[in-house]
Amino acid sequence: MKAFLKTIGIIIGVVLVLFVAIAIVVPIYFHPNDYKDEIAAAVQEKTGRELRIEGDIVLSVFPWLAVELGKLELGNAPGFPEEDFARLEKMEIGVKLLPLLSKRLEMRTVTVHGLELNLARDKQGTANWADLMALGASEQGAEKGEKGQGLPIAALGIGGLDIRDAALRWRDAQSGREYHLEGLSIETGAISPDTAGKGALTEPLDIKIAFDVEANEPQLKGHVALGTEFTADLGANTHQLSKLRLAANLAGKAIPNGKMSLELEGDVSADLAKQDLQVNNLRLVAGQIDASGLITVNRLLDAPAFHGKLQLATFNPRALLAELGQSAPETTDGGVLTSASLSATLQGTADRIRLEPLTVQLDDTTLQGNLAVANFSAPMPAIRFDLNADAIDADRYLPPAQDNNKTAPATPGATAAGASGLPLQTLRALDINGKARLGKLKVANLSLSDLALDVKAKGGVIKISPARMNLYQGGYAGNIGIDARGDRAKVSLDEKLTGVQVGPLLRDLQGDDLLSGRVRLAVAMNAVGAAPEDMTKTMNGMADFTFSDGMIKGIDIVHTVCNAVAKINKLAGKGTSEGPSEGTEFQEFTGKLPVTDGRVGINDTLLLKAPLLRVQGVSGSIDIGNNRFDNTKIIVKPAFTCKGQGGKALDQLNGANIPITCNGPMEGRSCLPDAKALARIVLGALGDKEIGKLEGSVKEKVEKAVTEKLGDKLGGELGKKAAEDLGGALKGLFGR
Repeated sequence: MKAFLKTIGIIIGVVLVLFVAIAIVVPIYFHPNDYKDEIAAAVQEKTGRELRIEGDIVLSVFPWLAVELGKLELGNAPGFPEEDFARLEKMEIGVKLLPLLSKRLEMRTVTVHGLELNLARDKQGTANWADLMALGASEQGAEKGEKGQGLPIAALGIGGLDIRDAALRWRDAQSGREYHLEGLSIETGAISPDTAGKGALTEPLDIKIAFDVEANEPQLKGHVALGTEFTADLGANTHQLSKLRLAANLAGKAIPNGKMSLELEGDVSADLAKQDLQVNNLRLVAGQIDASGLITVNRLLDAPAFHGKLQLATFNPRALLAELGQSAPETTDGGVLTSASLSATLQGTADRIRLEPLTVQLDDTTLQGNLAVANFSAPMPAIRFDLNADAIDADRYLPPAQDNNKTAPATPGATAAGASGLPLQTLRALDINGKARLGKLKVANLSLSDLALDVKAKGGVIKISPARMNLYQGGYAGNIGIDARGDRAKVSLDEKLTGVQVGPLLRDLQGDDLLSGRVRLAVAMNAVGAAPEDMTKTMNGMADFTFSDGMIKGIDIVHTVCNAVAKINKLAGKGTSEGPSEGTEFQEFTGKLPVTDGRVGINDTLLLKAPLLRVQGVSGSIDIGNNRFDNTKIIVKPAFTCKGQGGKALDQLNGANIPITCNGPMEGRSCLPDAKALARIVLGALGDKEIGKLEGSVKEKVEKAVTEKLGDKLGGELGKKAAEDLGGALKGLFGR
C-alpha cells in the first residue's frame, strides 16, 4: 500500500510538472495559444502520447507571474484502451515576481479542477505510466550533480492547494480488480516553511480531503472525508498529524449487514529517524463499538513492536451482532448479552500480542487477568492466560429447555472424554498454557464455587491438572490427561469427590432428592478411542465410593416386604397392619468396583448397610456404554420385624437371603427378586402347623399370590425406581 501511494504521488507529480512546464516555461518566451500545435507535437515526440490543448492559456506578469490553463487531455500509452490517461479542466498557478530576485519562491494557491487519472495494468503486468516513469528517471539523471542551481526548499511558500472534482481510477487486467476515487477534493492552508533552510513548517498545515470510493473486489462503495493539521521538520525527519478526523460511510456486499459508518480520531506523530510512531487520543466509533486508547510503535521500519492501551466503552453485544448481520444466540434469559466492555494494556509485535492487565465485563460478570497470543502464522497460535472471574449464572446463557429434563453438568473428566471427538490433528496443534479461576458458577441449577483449572497443551499432550471446585458442603479435585499423539486419543482420569451432600445437589438439579447422604468418590480411569463412544467401551480402572447417613426416598424395602407378607396373612385368614411408606434409610453405601472394557464389575464390596437390612453385591456387571445391567446379582438380607397380627411370620425373615437379579436397560424394570425363593421364606414363617391347616388348592393360591405380589412390588416399584436412581447415579459417577 505504501509503495502504491508513493507511485500515485510520483505519477501526479509528473503530470503536474508536465502541465506546469507547458504553463510557465513556454509562455515566458512565446504567446502560448499560437504554439498549441508545436507543444502537442513536442509531447508526442517525447512521450509517444497525444496531447490535446482545447482551452486557452492565459498569462499575467505583475505582480504575479501567473498562468491559467484550460482543458487539456493526454492520451494513453500504446497498447491500452483509447480512453485518455489524464484530463484537466482547469489549472491556475501564480508566482510572485519580486521575491524571485531574492531567491524566494512565493506561490499563490494552486488551483486544479477536474483532474482525472486513468491508471491501468495489462494482462502482461505492464502499467500505463511506465513510460512516463522512465522519462522522469532519465531527466533526473541528466540533472544529477547540479546542486545549488535551484532555489532552496526553505525559500518555497505556497498559498495552498485547491483540488476539486478530481478522479483517480485503477483497472488491473491481471486480477480483474477495479478501484475508483471520484469527486476527489483536496484543500490545504498556506504552506509556510521556515526561513532557516531546515525544511520545517512554521505553521500547522490544514488539510481536508474527501472522495467517493467504489471497488469491485471487495465489493463496496461509499464516501470518505478526512481532516487534519500537518506539521513537519524535514531536517529532523519528524512529522505530526494533529486533530486527525476520518469519517466514512460505506456500503456493499463486503460490509457486514450491507452498510457501515465509522469515525476515527487521533493525534499521530512520527520520528522516522528513530523509527518511532505514536498515536494519542485515539478513538474509533462504528455502530455499537466505541474504542479509545493510545499506541506507540518502535522500530517501525525494521521490526515493528507496539505497546499501548485500549478501552471499549459499554456496548450491547446483541445489537452489535445485528449490525454485523448475525443472529444472537437464543438464551434462556433474553436479558443477557446486552452489556459488555473491555479495558486492557497491550504490547506485541507483528506475530504476537499480550493484554495485561485485562478487564472484561459481560452483563454481571467481571473477568480480570492477562492473555497472550503468539505465532499468528502457525496453524494454531500459542495461547497463554491467567484469568479470574467473579461469578456467572451459566443457565441464563444456555438455550431454552425443550422439556423438563435436566442434565447434570459434565465433570472436567467427562469433558475431556468428549474432547476426544475432536480431530486428532487439531489436538496435536494446540499450544496452551493457562490458569482459570471462577468464584461462583451456577449451571443446571447447581451452585458451584471456587473453581480452579490449570490447562497445558503441547505436542498433542493435554493436561488439566489440577482441577478443583467446591460444591454442596464438599469438594471436587481432579487430574485429566489426553494424549493425541497416536492414531487414537488416550484419556486418563483421576477424580475425587469428598464430603458432597447428594440430597441438596439432586434437589437443585432435578427438583427432588430421591437419594440423600454424604458421598466420597474416587475414580481412576483410562480409555482409548477416536470418539466418545469408543471411550466408554475401552474404559479401564477403579471406582471407589462411599455414601454415608442417607436415604433412598420413595423406596421402602422393609415396607414393600411387609406388604407382601400382609397379603399372605390375608389369604391365610390372618389380620395385618401395613403401615406408611417413606424410604430406606442407610448408614453406609460403599463399593470398590473395577471397570474393565467399559463394564463395571459387581462384587461383594458393593454393600448397603441399613438399620433393618443389608444389601450386598454378588456378581455381574454394568455396561456403561449401553447403560445396561448384565446379569447383575445382589442379595438383600432383612433384619426387621413387621408389627401387627402377622408378626410371628415376619420374625422368620430376619437373616434370610433374598436374591435379586438385574438385566436390561437401567431405565426399565430391570431388577427382579427371586419371588419363588422369597415366597418359600415367607410361607415357611407360618410354621408347619399353620401350613397344615391350608388345603392344597389354598396353598397353591397362597404361593402364587406371594410370587405375584412380590414380583410385582419388588420387580415393579423397587426394580424400576432402584434401577433408575442407582443407574443414574452410576452413570454420573462414570461420566455418562
